[in-house]
Amino acid sequence: MPNAKLHLVTDVEFIFGEVERFLELEKQWFETKTAPDELVEAFLWELPHPTDSKRRITCGRAAVERLDMLASLAAQRAGIRSQIEVRTMRDPLAKSLLRRFALEGRPIEIREVERSFSEAARIARRSLKTITHFVPCHLMVAESPDQFQIGPITFLSRTAFRRMMASRLWPARSENRSSYKFIRDVTQYYRTFGWVAEVTVPDCDSKSSENAALRAVTQALDCMHLLFGPSHTSRMVIGGPGVRRDCRGQFTVQNEKVEFSASYSGLGEVGFADDWISMMDDHEAQEAVRLFGVALEMVVNPRLNRPISERFLDAVSWYGEAARERSAAAKVIKYVTSLERMLMTDEKDNITDLISRRIAAFCFDPSETGSLCNWEKKGQKLYGLRSKLVHGSISQRDERVAPGAWDAAEIGRAAILNALHAFGERGLRDEECTRVKVASWFNKVTRHAQSIASPRPRHAKC
Repeated sequence: MPNAKLHLVTDVEFIFGEVERFLELEKQWFETKTAPDELVEAFLWELPHPTDSKRRITCGRAAVERLDMLASLAAQRAGIRSQIEVRTMRDPLAKSLLRRFALEGRPIEIREVERSFSEAARIARRSLKTITHFVPCHLMVAESPDQFQIGPITFLSRTAFRRMMASRLWPARSENRSSYKFIRDVTQYYRTFGWVAEVTVPDCDSKSSENAALRAVTQALDCMHLLFGPSHTSRMVIGGPGVRRDCRGQFTVQNEKVEFSASYSGLGEVGFADDWISMMDDHEAQEAVRLFGVALEMVVNPRLNRPISERFLDAVSWYGEAARERSAAAKVIKYVTSLERMLMTDEKDNITDLISRRIAAFCFDPSETGSLCNWEKKGQKLYGLRSKLVHGSISQRDERVAPGAWDAAEIGRAAILNALHAFGERGLRDEECTRVKVASWFNKVTRHAQSIASPRPRHAKC
């Protein structure tokens, strides 16, 4: 914009122009007893009255959208944009603008607009709270151990959660007596889940805190998909309907005779033994869980800005979506997208070769002859399958798609985990890392891998 401050004044003038225009339309309605179509739609878009909480001021959609842009900018200037919803800033900003320019009659100028920004930010800050959330989950049928932790997220078994919540509710039973029915209903809902995730989100408004908690728990589940593999975790889910078991049935007719079948299954994975936590005992798994925790710090604390952590969390989010996906074709696309998010840095040319080389650099075994070349071939084959699906060259029901999805899961898991270990805690916490630096580092890793790789068999080509 040639003059950003002048643009702020123009936006405020537009909002007040819309308020005045809809006031005229309302007068026309009372005079003619007919509501203009534009006014009827505009009733969905209103501003709070600056002095009367029971009244609203009609302004139309365009004005509210302009106000939301101003509210977002005000929150950004105050340094709380990542901690609040735009609506949290919208109402106090609207009240301040209306009071200054409508009730007090001050001129619409940049100094007064910026004072409204500061006033609205002070009010919005009062909504910032530290809240602990409890998110129900279907993980595994086994309820041991009582709890386990992935960074800032603690997963409690149903028994441990019930014990903890009872210790909190019992001392407050007298003051909660009027809410007994609601507490009972919520308790019954939580009982349908085998696990509950506990996560504390600091200094956010209520909605932003809830969103951060849900994202944090979902991303922790994505990390479990990555650690244990999708074949062992695909039935794990966060929240959802409060049902104890998945009951399904089917009617068919054959030779004029009705036949039927029914299936009953629990929600979550059933293949985990009671000592499943021992799978996390080896050094590599423990280090992966520790690094997961470092990355997840950015989710529960939205004020943190860590580019490498964000890169990993985005990649593992795609990986988790692929693991929970039912369509094999969609799995392939999402697994490859997770690899791109982890390993690409704005390159535009020769993407297939670039990604394949980076996959190979992170996954190959230096002691195995031709390992680098073999991994590069795997990457090229996977990328070729994804391209054919996306561009319509093959059907999503093609016989190559299902085995391709399994290969994609294996390749994605190996590449993302190995890249995570290579970035390490220092990389995950780095707040200054740019894409140019990451691209340069990827290139160094690729060259180093090529220099130490065992030579491929004679006449073999990558």
